Parts: sequence; C-alpha cells; structure tokens
Amino acid sequence: MMKKFIISFLVVFMSSLCGCSFVPTTIIGSDDIETLKGWSFQSNPGTNDYSLFFGLLNNKERYIAADVTVDIRIVNDAGEEVYSATKSVTSKDFGNYKSQIAGKQFFANVRIPASDIKSGKSNDGTVYLTVYKDDDVRFDEVNCTALSCLPVADVELDAKDLPIELEVKGYDGNVESIIRITDVTYVYEKDFTPQLQITFSGQKTVGDTSSYDIISYKLYDSNGYLTDSGSVYLSNLSAGDKFKDNSIIVYDITPGEKYTLQFSEYSW
Repeated sequence: MMKKFIISFLVVFMSSLCGCSFVPTTIIGSDDIETLKGWSFQSNPGTNDYSLFFGLLNNKERYIAADVTVDIRIVNDAGEEVYSATKSVTSKDFGNYKSQIAGKQFFANVRIPASDIKSGKSNDGTVYLTVYKDDDVRFDEVNCTALSCLPVADVELDAKDLPIELEVKGYDGNVESIIRITDVTYVYEKDFTPQLQITFSGQKTVGDTSSYDIISYKLYDSNGYLTDSGSVYLSNLSAGDKFKDNSIIVYDITPGEKYTLQFSEYSW
C-alpha cells in the first residue's frame, strides 16, 4: 500500500495547562487511516503525568480508533532534549476527552509519567510527534507547545568563606561595628516566576546599637558572571545580638545553575 504523507492543519487553542489544539468529533471504528488531526500536549498534576493527544480520520473525514506507533521527543526552550521514546498505541487508547473550549473530543491519549521527563533549564518547550502504522501509513513530524509545564532542575548555592567577619564603617572611615555571618540557607521557587530566596544568619560581635549596619553581597553564576548584587541593612542590633535576615531575593534565576554568594564590607 502506498505510503500516505497527509497532514491536516488546524486552528490552535490553548488549554489551561499546556498549548494544544482541538477539533469537533465524530466517533467510528475503522483501520482506514487517512488524516492526522488535533495533536496536543498537557500536564496532569492530579495523576503526576502528561497526556499527548492526537486524532485520526478516515477517508470520509470521520474520527476513528486504530493501532499505530508514535515517536515522541520533547525539547525545552533551552535546547535540551528532555524526553524521547517510541510508544505503541492501540484502539483501547482512544476515547472521549472533554475540553472547556471545544467540548468532547475523540483522541488517542498517550500517557507519559512525569518521572520519565528529565528536569531541564526551562519549563517551556516543544513536543514533536511522528505517527505511523507499519509501512502503510506515515505522517510527517508535527509539533505542539508545552507551556510552563515541563519539570525544571533545582539550583545550587554555595556561600563563600563562611564564617566571615565584616567591619561596618561610618562616614569618617572608623569601624563602628563588626558583623559575623555564620550560615546561609535558600529556597528556590520555580512554580511561577523563578526566584531564589536567600536567608543568612549570624551575630553582631562589636559595636553599639545602630540604626544602620550595612553589608554588601554579590551573586555569581558557574561561569563567574555577576548575576546580582546589592546591600543589606541590619537595623537596631547591639553587640551580642543574633540575626536572621531573608531580604535577599534574586529573580531571573536559571534552573540547574550553580551560584556562588559572596559577602563583603559596604563601601560609602
């Protein structure tokens, strides 16, 4: 049987989870595959997996269920291939799926466990699929969007030279206090806007109560590039007072990156 290279293009809608496309449905059973239509991808948080949908039509433009094979690969927006597999799809994998936008659909639902997709440097990406049946039918590779749903890698933070003692000087250059930093912890928020929340703790060892004890910090990435810098104001500390400050928040964090945090004395 002559190979068929037919692709049907359609208007693309966006689901609440990932980019996808939907079309009206008619349900019928047949092996006379003529058209590939309605491919889409979404995350299923409730079952901790993903669904890759696609529909098949016969030569009468009616939706059918059939045994086919699909090659799948997922590439995130950082250019990393985070998933690649070949799946066997049977007629039992087809069914009605409801969309708030377009109502019920009759699609194949290829399930991908979340644990099978590698964590990468971007939660956006593109899903590529090629559907074929033996040597009889093979459609060209098509793709759809994975929007804000791919797993991302954690970041690492190394605080340099701890514990460290920093002198705090006044306008005249005289040392007014000494701040000792002993520990750094961090939380990486990656669900929405990636950000790194840094908490550092220590003790004021020398100096009277002051409205300002200022220290500076710089954050470098694994290639030594400066990512963020700033100053932290510790207020109303007396000698012997311990502190825990969580005011360092860094945005535009790269997933999977290793950062180095360095504290220094503030310069007027």
